[in-house]
Amino acid sequence: GEQGMIDHPLYFCPFCGTEYFDAPGAPREALDHYLAKSRYPFAAANLRNLVPMGHKCNSNYKLADDVLYDAGGVRRVAFDPYNHTTAVRIVLDSSDPFDDAKESTPKWDIRFEPNSAQVQTWDDVFSVRRRYERDHLDANYRRWLELFRDSAQMLNWPVATEQQRIAALKKFEELWQVQGLDGQGFLKAAVFRMLRLHCEQGHERLNQYLRDLMAPQPA
Repeated sequence: GEQGMIDHPLYFCPFCGTEYFDAPGAPREALDHYLAKSRYPFAAANLRNLVPMGHKCNSNYKLADDVLYDAGGVRRVAFDPYNHTTAVRIVLDSSDPFDDAKESTPKWDIRFEPNSAQVQTWDDVFSVRRRYERDHLDANYRRWLELFRDSAQMLNWPVATEQQRIAALKKFEELWQVQGLDGQGFLKAAVFRMLRLHCEQGHERLNQYLRDLMAPQPA
């Protein structure tokens, strides 16, 4: 099925889905108080409240944020990613392939499915959208496109026509989809799904861009 960010808690931080946990035998991950002990001292010794969390999520984003109340003191709901059965899917379909305010990356529209109140709390606390856009999508987009071009060439995928390029995008999307969290496969799959959908809808500028990208390189 569709892979989300919280469906494999053994090797990746389930709060962001992108930070690797160290291999067994390495110093253990930080055990974070999901409910901050400064706010909820009664839960400080509750083992259910001590959860492995990646260094960035713990030290750079969550800090002592209150998971149960927002900055205005309004009660909010949250989930335990170590006891949560519904995978959260990243959807980029409404992104614009071209953001003229930036040099070479799309104008990202990052959505979560399901977009529940629990997911919104999790995004507010861990800045997931902002981190995905800045640290992964913008940082890697061009490299991922070049990987697509090189893979198509190595695997002899035909890419001369628009329909052939759409088929190649679909194959690349599916390859990354099965990777899930590994190698940020879920983000790559969402990117190439977005590009494929725009091509299927007749996005001429994108089609021209991909045609130039996939053109045989001079020797």
